Amino acid sequence: MRHPYDALMARLLPLLMLVLAGSLAGAGDAPSAKGRPYSGPAMPPSAQVLGAPFGFDFGVVPPHSTLEGTFTLVNQSGSPRKVLHTVPSCQCTTLEITGKTIPAGGTLEVPVKMKVSSTGRKSANVRILVENQDAPITLEMKAEVAYAIRVLVPDAKGNPQPYVDAAEDPSRLKGMALVRSADGKPFSLRSVQGQPVRFRGFDPASDAPRTEYEVDFDLPGEPCEQVPKYLIIETDRPDARLVDVRVRHACTRILPGLDIAEFRTNAGVVPAGGSGTFEIEVKKMVSNRLTSAQSLDPRFSAELVEQRADGSSVMGVVRLTPAAGMKGVFLIPVRLTAVDSQGRPYQIQRPEPAAPGEPPRAVTLPSNADLLVYGVVE
Repeated sequence: MRHPYDALMARLLPLLMLVLAGSLAGAGDAPSAKGRPYSGPAMPPSAQVLGAPFGFDFGVVPPHSTLEGTFTLVNQSGSPRKVLHTVPSCQCTTLEITGKTIPAGGTLEVPVKMKVSSTGRKSANVRILVENQDAPITLEMKAEVAYAIRVLVPDAKGNPQPYVDAAEDPSRLKGMALVRSADGKPFSLRSVQGQPVRFRGFDPASDAPRTEYEVDFDLPGEPCEQVPKYLIIETDRPDARLVDVRVRHACTRILPGLDIAEFRTNAGVVPAGGSGTFEIEVKKMVSNRLTSAQSLDPRFSAELVEQRADGSSVMGVVRLTPAAGMKGVFLIPVRLTAVDSQGRPYQIQRPEPAAPGEPPRAVTLPSNADLLVYGVVE
């Protein structure tokens, strides 16, 4: 027997596509691609208020996109139902419908926004609790975040990976990377890890730009603090000037003392003689706040210029200023420090693996995190 949710989706799908298209057309930095509705687990037969669709899939979108979709809550009962509570899975989703009433036999539009920054597969959901209904309603959004330029590095078995696979074999810090455009448009490479590009089978002096290249890289393997956590490739594409590739190695483990949403951030192009800004999300801060940002590289200064609460997270804006004469690609640590509501440094604890037969243990970390920031000064 067909579940009422499926019939509801069939009736609402054309309307939902029109609503979503309108919301995306008016969103400043949202991608042009429309989200594709998809279904999920059926609600219990007793549920009288349903959400449609279950989720929107935005496909591949560039970093720092804002995805917006409009869901619909449908009240199939004969009495009004109030929205009692909304619980987003993370702070990349926002909506303001708590306390609103869904009329008997009527609907309520639910605008949901999802901001995505770092690359990878991203998803978020919102659970909505309505009056006189035990089962919460779940609404989802998902996307794959990727630059227009992609980098793949063969692993030990020759399989292409979006990272440098040197965790088991440090010699793989030296190798070849395939750099190609996802949209099939020709482009040029400017540098690999801030150094001149070493092409395979290509001469930039005589050959026309291509849609993909094979390039060599050679990363330092010692001392441990010199092993880079990311390989940075610079292109001439305005929408992908810099692309990062995670380096997996025994020396590149990242364990920040703050729950930052991403371990690295792309500051983009910073003007020589000027400054640039970037935004970073610190999760699970509750009443704690950031107190400072400090560049650990003497070629730059960093300053915390703004922060705002976003649920249990804090969104901080940092100004990055290069020293006089600084030019080219950079990858530097910026230390973020936080305090509690009384202005005191606070400590957090995280579980650590225990030896067989030993009880679980936790490590106490200071209230700071070293965020990796990369970009290019020109």
